[in-house]
Amino acid sequence: MNSDEVQLIKKTWEIPVATPTDSGAAILTQFFNRFPSNLEKFPFRDVPLEELSGNARFRAHAGRIIRVFDESIQVLGQDGDLEKLDEIWTKIAVSHIPRTVSKESYNQLKGVILDVLTAACSLDESQAATWAKLVDHVYAIIFKAIDDDGNAK
Repeated sequence: MNSDEVQLIKKTWEIPVATPTDSGAAILTQFFNRFPSNLEKFPFRDVPLEELSGNARFRAHAGRIIRVFDESIQVLGQDGDLEKLDEIWTKIAVSHIPRTVSKESYNQLKGVILDVLTAACSLDESQAATWAKLVDHVYAIIFKAIDDDGNAK
């Protein structure tokens, strides 16, 4: 990513990171509403969709999603940022491999993440494309880790 793209990401990121748990909850809620079968992979799978927003485990997971994105965005523009992103997201991918999350589910989540960010940050087409570039890079790291483990679906 060039410096203008990094600055755009960092500036627009200020909106969702200001309320990390609520932002993560917005992503997960939309994800489960669009693709309810994915709820089965989560520790709060027995909680009805309409009760998720008040569930402590759900809110904790929602906050973790935003924190890992925040960690990633903080390293953008630093020396070795690509290596740091690789380290951050490989760790996330490896921790999720035992849950046997399919690439299809990851891609469903990717679309929701981009939709929620676009709406929350009022991104125009160019800004949304910059975010997609970052998320595509993150997903390449995740899928490489899954493929390297032999658990690709």
